[in-house]
Amino acid sequence: MDVFRFTKLSPRPNDRTRRYTILRNLEKDHVGALEISGDAPEGDTVVLSVICAPVLSDAARDDALSTARRFLGEIVTGWGLDIAASPETSNWVEEPDGNFRVVLEYRVR
Repeated sequence: MDVFRFTKLSPRPNDRTRRYTILRNLEKDHVGALEISGDAPEGDTVVLSVICAPVLSDAARDDALSTARRFLGEIVTGWGLDIAASPETSNWVEEPDGNFRVVLEYRVR
């Protein structure tokens, strides 16, 4: 059972990016955000952005990223597409607001 869950947010006008809130545990603590951009045709890219709050440890951030990658795979499969593996290393960048972000691009095959 995954520790993290994703709750879909309402879409913004004229923006096809899918946005989700990252919730932790049964208490549903809000600990970050997930963005998926691109309904990419074959040969294009789908971008996965994961933003985690500073309350998460390095290990918890990596667990959230792993769960987000599996979630992305399920979504893309639902589109009838397949994506190539992204680099295994995650380079978390600390943002000015204290959150941490990683952005991964996946090529659609």
